[in-house]
Amino acid sequence: MRPLVVAALLLLATAARATETYALFRLDPLGIEPEIVDQLQRILRVELQRVVGKELPSERAVGDVLAANPRLANCTADPTCLVLLARALKVTRVVAGNVGGLADSYVVNLKLVDDTGRELRRVSATLRGSPDELIDEIRVAAFRLIAPERLVGNIAILSDVPNAVVTLDGLDVAKTPLAGPLTALPTGVHKLSVQREGFTQFTEDVPVRFEKTTQVVVHQSAMSESARKAERRRRAAGETPIYTRWWFWTATAGAAILTGLAVGYAVPKQGVVDCAKGGCP
Repeated sequence: MRPLVVAALLLLATAARATETYALFRLDPLGIEPEIVDQLQRILRVELQRVVGKELPSERAVGDVLAANPRLANCTADPTCLVLLARALKVTRVVAGNVGGLADSYVVNLKLVDDTGRELRRVSATLRGSPDELIDEIRVAAFRLIAPERLVGNIAILSDVPNAVVTLDGLDVAKTPLAGPLTALPTGVHKLSVQREGFTQFTEDVPVRFEKTTQVVVHQSAMSESARKAERRRRAAGETPIYTRWWFWTATAGAAILTGLAVGYAVPKQGVVDCAKGGCP
């Protein structure tokens, strides 16, 4: 999807969401220590507030509603009882879910329900790693649940060949050199291609991570005699970019491997079900 289209959809969705109010019910433990669930729930509350841009009803406010309404005492994530909670808290959306253990990681299942009992979306996330990584993954889960259209990142392209056509997911998006990174790209893996007549074609699957910029260094070799002459003239004129020099490539190779591993494997393995599309039973 073109970045401008993504940006337009983001603005529309944000405007529509501004009228909604949210509450976090709780995360129920499934065979793991309640203390761990409490910690994850506190992180989730903070991240949900960051997504919606406003305070959620406090845990005490939710507890007061539960104490005043015995019907909610055993409520889990059932939309029927979440409706009562939404109305009591005077909100239009409620988030609820559970947390279970899986080897050395946790599985968090979240559900978004509106004040009419409609289940709007589900998210399943596997959390693992250090505390900082857990926060990042819970944050991504919160965005997937509340504002999936805002899950975007950037790709910065450094090319040593001018006037090459940059194609992303089959669409021509720019020519080298780029004035800045390609922005507002949906998270996930994108097919990047850079090509110019007379030069080798560059093609790579590029992972885009939420709110991060993935740097891609593109190197293309001159294949035709005319292209080689053009390259010699460009170099003679002193137009050789820094990233065509051997020492830059040596330094970049190691950094690219580490970055690729970090970006490729740190993206949370999360499943999303949009109930508006008939994905929920």
